[in-house]
Amino acid sequence: MNPQRSGDTGRPGRAQVWTRVAENYAAWLLLMAGIASAGVFLTALAGGFEGWSLVAGIVTLLLFAGCWLSFRDSSRREAAEPNMVRYHPDSPDVVIDVDQDTGERQRHRD
Repeated sequence: MNPQRSGDTGRPGRAQVWTRVAENYAAWLLLMAGIASAGVFLTALAGGFEGWSLVAGIVTLLLFAGCWLSFRDSSRREAAEPNMVRYHPDSPDVVIDVDQDTGERQRHRD
């Protein structure tokens, strides 16, 4: 038997959120480095440096593959979390009341 802890609300903890943010930043850094290495690849190729263009091409492919794998892993993890509640209101200036019985949305009246 695993009783639920009193402070456990089903939301991800601070460490889980921090690791998810760090993974997303790493994926964006891989993407930017891949674009930069693609520029280096094209420059080396146009300059006639066959060896350097081969190295830059391999590095570019590895960086783009790492970026793709990181984004794919992140999207799979988000899809597997059943407790994620995402609510985007139509306008942040509008407060909406939701009827508990029917689920109908209505503007809030003071």
